[in-house]
Amino acid sequence: MTAPSTRRATVESPTQVVLDDERALVLRGATDDDLPDVQALHARCSRATLAGRYLAGGRAPSRRLTRSLLHTDLALVVTAPGTVLALGNVACADEDPEVAELACLVDDDWRDQGVESALLRQLVAGARLLGYREVVSIAPTTGGWVQQQMSRLGPTLLQRTPFGEAVLRLELAPHHIGLLGRPWPSGRERVVVSRPGVA
Repeated sequence: MTAPSTRRATVESPTQVVLDDERALVLRGATDDDLPDVQALHARCSRATLAGRYLAGGRAPSRRLTRSLLHTDLALVVTAPGTVLALGNVACADEDPEVAELACLVDDDWRDQGVESALLRQLVAGARLLGYREVVSIAPTTGGWVQQQMSRLGPTLLQRTPFGEAVLRLELAPHHIGLLGRPWPSGRERVVVSRPGVA
């Protein structure tokens, strides 16, 4: 994932994530204050989970790289009281300024409970709001849960790199912006991200 571009989104308010068992978590923008909790998230994840996120043999990133992940075009965390359970990023891809690379890391103990789908929906919607026309996600050998979740948002294309890695592509459309937010307990609809200069 590359350095931040000039498209960086601002996160205006948190949004609720309701899990399959009705527990509620909070999804919000990442800040520098999250660095210790994000490092702890990495420490709790298995080598296989880290390899699926970083393609680097299951090693956690350095403190410097972890800090940079809090400042990509869009950086979101899913939290429970006192801890970060997931981190999601959108950043401009190297090969095309209209393509965003999307990546997520979810605590192993919180997988398959609805965290992944909620986070991915917000990232896809945020990428579309930022003006990207396509998102890509790179995985070691198969698309895994990202492919499954992305396919629910539209037709995906699965390609292979010369090294055998899976590259998932999703073309973005205006309706993807509608994925942003969900009712907060007050019943109001919350917008999670906005592009600078866009109301």
